[in-house]
Amino acid sequence: MNDSEGRASQLLADDHRELDRKFEVFQATPVSEVVSRRERFDRFANDLRRHIEVEERLLFPIFGEGDRSRRALVDRLMEEHRRIETALEAIRHRLDAGSAPTGEGETELVNVLWEHNAREEGAVYPWFDTHLSTDRAREVTQDLRSSAPRQKEA
Repeated sequence: MNDSEGRASQLLADDHRELDRKFEVFQATPVSEVVSRRERFDRFANDLRRHIEVEERLLFPIFGEGDRSRRALVDRLMEEHRRIETALEAIRHRLDAGSAPTGEGETELVNVLWEHNAREEGAVYPWFDTHLSTDRAREVTQDLRSSAPRQKEA
């Protein structure tokens, strides 16, 4: 595909940046604003789960098909998705319990996401730009665009 803004890789990398921004908004919310913190975290977590679902449903099966090293990378990324979910649950549990400090869960989440996103953006996403036919790339991109649109929050 010639239009870089329309590429699956660009859409997903942009989604990473938007998710990072939403997490930063959550982190910047004063601990005393319990309801706001919970709402902002839930928006972030729901959008992150949607992103993960799209990757696991649309990208990983195609990427891992027919190549053992790519399949091994998909297995690693899937395991990281489980670690991300565990960190999300730990943060949510502390928020539900009224525990202001969620720092340990946040640190785990940031550490996993940083390495995970680098792997995806360095290996998985670019592969789609060079290995899918134009028609298949367009199909995947349309599916990505139609997956649970998000609204930016202030």
